Amino acid sequence: MQHFTIRAILLPLLLLLGTVCATAQVRAITSDGDEVILYPNGTWEYLSSRPAPNPHPGASATIGAGASGKRVGILLNRQLLFVLREGQLEDLFIYDTRGQLVYSYREGIYQIPYGWRVEYEPLSDRVRQFGPYQFRYQLLSERLEQVGTCKIDYELLSERVRRIGDYSIRYDLLSNLITEIGNIRIEYDPFTERIRGVSGTAPGVEIQFLRDGGGRPQPFL
Repeated sequence: MQHFTIRAILLPLLLLLGTVCATAQVRAITSDGDEVILYPNGTWEYLSSRPAPNPHPGASATIGAGASGKRVGILLNRQLLFVLREGQLEDLFIYDTRGQLVYSYREGIYQIPYGWRVEYEPLSDRVRQFGPYQFRYQLLSERLEQVGTCKIDYELLSERVRRIGDYSIRYDLLSNLITEIGNIRIEYDPFTERIRGVSGTAPGVEIQFLRDGGGRPQPFL
């Protein structure tokens, strides 16, 4: 009789908790027009317009909805994400060991992981050290020249990036779209310039084709 009473009490409580957990998920629309689900622990995921995996399994790449190849993210070891817009460095994002975004070259520091140290250049607000990454800038142009061990090389007569770390970057002569990143090759439709295929691999490198309108990349959940 006592067992039946406890069971009768616990069952409604479990149903109530399940209802609360279900209603704790909130649907929202981002500034880019994507529908996402917000969870109580602060994480989120796409509900619609989720970036589709690359149909070519040999290449580590994802193609976001609305991506045209003009805005490309080069992710190294899931820690440094270099975003190039038409070959020029638009931003650099840094992830912590949990996959959370902690820094943007354009927007600044989002959060400081435990144990990470921040240093700024004397008489400047430019970051000189952020956690394990040391920043270096070109003396004349003040462009970002190095982050950690990744050196950034630019073309002599333009702002286009021609190398990041060990990986050279090549462009199409007519469209100026990126065609090669290390051993990864990108093919485009000759009429629409949309991404037609990605092949090849490079150790520790993932390619993200981002929507042209911009927006902050998502964390790794």
